[in-house]
Amino acid sequence: MGTPIAVVGMAVRAPGGIADLDAYWSAILHARDLTGDLPADRRDAFGAAWDGMVTRGGYLDAAFDFDPKFFGIAPKEARVLDPQHRLLLEVAWEAFEHAAIPVAAVAASTGVFVGITGRDYWQWLSGDPNSYWTIGNGHAFAAGRVAYTLGLGGPVFALDTACSSSLVSVHTACRALAAGDCDVALAGGVNLVLAPGTTRAVAQTGALSPQGRSRPFDADANGFVRGEGCGLLLLKRLADARRDRDRVLAVIGGTGINHDGRTATFTTPNVSAQAGLIDTVLAAAGVSARDVGYHEAHGTGTPLGDPAELEAVVAALGRRDGRPLYVGSVKGNLGHTESAAGVLGLVKAVLCLHHRTIAPQANYRALNPRVDLSGTGIEIPAEAVPWDDDRLGPCASTSSYGMSGTNAFAVLSPAPPPAPAAAVPAPRGFPVSAAR
Repeated sequence: MGTPIAVVGMAVRAPGGIADLDAYWSAILHARDLTGDLPADRRDAFGAAWDGMVTRGGYLDAAFDFDPKFFGIAPKEARVLDPQHRLLLEVAWEAFEHAAIPVAAVAASTGVFVGITGRDYWQWLSGDPNSYWTIGNGHAFAAGRVAYTLGLGGPVFALDTACSSSLVSVHTACRALAAGDCDVALAGGVNLVLAPGTTRAVAQTGALSPQGRSRPFDADANGFVRGEGCGLLLLKRLADARRDRDRVLAVIGGTGINHDGRTATFTTPNVSAQAGLIDTVLAAAGVSARDVGYHEAHGTGTPLGDPAELEAVVAALGRRDGRPLYVGSVKGNLGHTESAAGVLGLVKAVLCLHHRTIAPQANYRALNPRVDLSGTGIEIPAEAVPWDDDRLGPCASTSSYGMSGTNAFAVLSPAPPPAPAAAVPAPRGFPVSAAR
């Protein structure tokens, strides 16, 4: 078995005004569709360039809002700083707060692993370029700025494998922790839709839903809508988290990545590669397929992607003993958040484990007729399901597949019981978190 990794903190931004984990879980539990119309600030900035496209999507509220003074950034620099970088700073700080770990206590040994693909903010910049343009918008600087601002001294990466970027970042972070390259890791991804060019390019692939709805696995699925979001996990080796008496939300038992290789076309999914990756990670983690009670799928809602993915899930996780395996995708709630999709799906899986509940699938009515799940035990949950370990198995898993062909998979187990607390004197006060 590999090195088990503890999730000790999480933070998110998601469409529908969601800025904390409780709101995120509530939206998922109630199967809310958080997509809506293109915000006026994006449309006004580019006008007719948006015309003729499906612009309904999962958009963040006030995506441009930022308090630069909190992070010691001059207003002149903040104005040309990609809002994706700004989001990463905010969500990184909140992940430490959620973990109740002071940044300064672990800064020297903390790494940063960020999935990011978009470069839309370049199109918002006008006038004479200044020294802040490049370091405010290049992908490498997205991760580097988090480390610089918080004083983190571990390995720092920005990763781009398209839609699987953030789960590949989590995988890379877990490997770095296991190798001893760092003792704490921030891992996840970010995505914002700030200009029409990328949306037009995605539309030309035929992947966007003409009706502007993401319907994973559904008979009416005809593509996805673009989505925005940011999610970061704070990770430690499980042994260290238990030693430090950290609250553990879930345990990552294993992760893996591979590539589709040569397929019919560059973007055609490879069922055997997807299934093989699941088999490999489960074996390395010492987890059997029958231990997985819930699988958070990539689930784009595309006519080609969903049937291929479910075929792989059947091959690797399907069961014939009558016990169910539930499969869902948070893209039904958020749209496809692209470079943030994998981590936002992983956060959902952690929350399902933590709350001992499998959430219902948003925007799901009836199974895609191109998919046959009879006799496999696999079900798409139409309503919330209490998590019974004996009936379902104790573990969860999640997949993320990039249009680049890079696949990622992770398997999770519930948090172990906390160690008995030592007797401590009654507190005389309580800490307050604030900027210096």
